Amino acid sequence: MQSDYQAEGSSSSDSSSSRELEKYLRDQWIVNTESWINKEQSVRTGFLDAWMLRALGDVEGRRVLDIGCGEGRFCRLLAGLGAEVTGIDLTEGLVEHARALSEGAGTYLAGNAHDLAGVEDESFDLAVSYIVMVDLFDYREAIRSAYRVLKRDGRFIVCNIHPMRMAKVNGWIRQGNRKLFYAVDDYTSEGPRLEEISWTGKAFTSMHRTLSSYITAFLESGFVLEGLQEPTPSPTQLAEHPTFDDEYRVPNFIIYELRKP
Repeated sequence: MQSDYQAEGSSSSDSSSSRELEKYLRDQWIVNTESWINKEQSVRTGFLDAWMLRALGDVEGRRVLDIGCGEGRFCRLLAGLGAEVTGIDLTEGLVEHARALSEGAGTYLAGNAHDLAGVEDESFDLAVSYIVMVDLFDYREAIRSAYRVLKRDGRFIVCNIHPMRMAKVNGWIRQGNRKLFYAVDDYTSEGPRLEEISWTGKAFTSMHRTLSSYITAFLESGFVLEGLQEPTPSPTQLAEHPTFDDEYRVPNFIIYELRKP
């Protein structure tokens, strides 16, 4: 369902509504910090991590910025592979948790993905956005900021919820317990989407944008699109996690492989 907030791009002069939405997107993470820290992460660890690592390539000795690093789980994984990692997140409770678990491996900053204030221009070899764009109020500004902090020939690997899946959250059409198909509706109407059932145990709002909007924003910022992946689990991963079978039926995630010329 669509939330009560106005969609992005509305012609309304109510700028206070936009500020309210931006604040809401930020504050819901503060409220749900502990829920996220304790959340089961088998989808990421069970198959998405492997796709992300393949897209990143060899990270040993490379400077990597994890934008929206959360509690630092993926940062710690990259540090263990020899990367020089910096994580940045707007939710201070998550940053504090990341620092506590880092054991001195990596640097963690409290900051906004929109502007990456305090991060120097052209200072990183790689940047990562791991299911973060869907939480951002101004994704275009965040993409421009990622471009700014990357070195020439630096790469930006973005994993996000697939726009086809975000258009109508929890969109399975069922016959009893059987999932018949996943409905897509209001796809071109960009803006907030409210999950009625989520990992928080209560409602949670994310942002929907079309595939063309994301790709246009990447290209207009100066990035070159080098790859586009729609991850699915391997047979071995599916055997270990049988509930991943839905990943073959409708795209749940998308990975953009971008390079700064």
